[in-house]
Amino acid sequence: MNIFKHKLFGNNGLKIFQKFRLNAGPTQVMKSEGIFVVTIVLVIHISLLVYSDFVHSPTNGEIPALPSGIYHLTTGEFDLFRVNPPLVRSVSAIPILFMSPSTDWSNCHDVILSRDEFPVGAEFVRMNGKRSFFFFSIARLMCIAFSILGAFVCFSWARELYGEKSGLVALLLWCFSPTILGHGSTICADLPSAACGILACYQFWNWLRSPSWSQALFAGFALGLAELTKTTWIILFGLLPSLFLIYFLQTKITRPYKQLIVIILVGIFCINLGYGFERFGMPLGNFRFISHSLGGRYFDDNKKIIGGNRFKNTIIGHCPVPLPANYVAGIDTQKSDFEFRSDNYLCGTWKYGGWWYYYLFSFLVKEPIGMLILFFIATVITFRQCPVKWKDETILLLPALCVFILASSQTGMNHHYRYILPIFPFLFVWLAKVGECHFKTAIILLSYFAFSSISTYPHSLSYFNEFVGGAKNGPKYLLGSNVDWGQDVLLLKKWYDEHTESRPFYLECASYFDPVVAGIGYQKINPNDMRPGWYAVSVNCLYNRE
Repeated sequence: MNIFKHKLFGNNGLKIFQKFRLNAGPTQVMKSEGIFVVTIVLVIHISLLVYSDFVHSPTNGEIPALPSGIYHLTTGEFDLFRVNPPLVRSVSAIPILFMSPSTDWSNCHDVILSRDEFPVGAEFVRMNGKRSFFFFSIARLMCIAFSILGAFVCFSWARELYGEKSGLVALLLWCFSPTILGHGSTICADLPSAACGILACYQFWNWLRSPSWSQALFAGFALGLAELTKTTWIILFGLLPSLFLIYFLQTKITRPYKQLIVIILVGIFCINLGYGFERFGMPLGNFRFISHSLGGRYFDDNKKIIGGNRFKNTIIGHCPVPLPANYVAGIDTQKSDFEFRSDNYLCGTWKYGGWWYYYLFSFLVKEPIGMLILFFIATVITFRQCPVKWKDETILLLPALCVFILASSQTGMNHHYRYILPIFPFLFVWLAKVGECHFKTAIILLSYFAFSSISTYPHSLSYFNEFVGGAKNGPKYLLGSNVDWGQDVLLLKKWYDEHTESRPFYLECASYFDPVVAGIGYQKINPNDMRPGWYAVSVNCLYNRE
């Protein structure tokens, strides 16, 4: 079967250049040219991800993820790193199982409020030494497939929704975005959740346009896949039925309610399958929650949180939960993290709690100016000459809007711009409408967009646009994973080896593993005893509140 004629890529296949027909023969020549352009863009994108993969040390989000994936595959348990579903880290861990890594699960206690994955991750790096860096690089290669998936879905949906030129614009936005390049070469769940989230909504949109049982099964499977990447997409169980009602509003055709139910049920089945049906059907009242929303924050005599359950003595508490126990516990743990008012940083200001506009501001400083201008033009087009039905754009925009509002409402912890990464593919598709209406303008802006992104590469995680003076000024506005997520330890090691005069060497690093493992001989900085020597300081430490 020709993959470009599969439903995933549209009803009519890849037809970017088909309208330029030659009188002397079939259109296959032009089809090949279209496929060639897409292939070249994807090859460049993959090459950028692979290089970034091998040049960077594991980030603080990856250090606990890989050993947790190994833990899932070898023990069949899912209590480690329960805050996110196991799909991405399990996929990344598959090739590592054949390399006989050293592991130690003695730090896994399954204790309430315990995040055992972090000491487990640090111990994994220590036990495997420099070999662990190779493990992380190989594991990252497995996750590049998610970025390819996201690129194809963006291309396909934009082309079908707005036109052939728009498909190319969406593809270029995905493949050269500094946010996508920064996270696409990691084994964290943020980018896979973006790719699988838009796949779920795209397949649902295809089903809405031509309902059938086969399309319902595809949409249900895609929904389950998205749910297994990140618990953010739990909102789809309420959002998809709402989109269904909106799409069939004022229609005279029979609404396929039964197929909608199948989509939801298949999605739930896939979640349970991903967890091996772990404690499926456990009564709601039997859970022990730690978030205030679900557990009520019950304390012992020493003011220590011991957990609780608001539903324990209620009728609803006797109802079985059709989801794996650790999937539910992960949602509770994530909710607890957001409820806790941590120390947050924005524009040189530290405070407990956050800002409702944190992600909006981050978007304005972390995305290339070319993309911001495309956003303005797309907004004007939407209100003046929207080229598609409002119902179709609602299916595209409402999931992204809900994720953005959900993230912005959680002001207890404003550390990571990556929490809104799931909205990016939807945004790229929507911005691609400019390509159909003003193609030359779109190409000029895309060229500026790509140049700005590549000028910072491979330091894409710490990209900031020219409005704020680029990456060098980034720490003045944002910290955390937006700048330094521990990804530069191997690059520091390279500099350390090339500059043998830099001794004695003092280091304050924001990484979760000891840089000694990478071969950096250093002394820890003592602010009260600053001696002559060479000093390397993480910007997160340099701008720390203390």
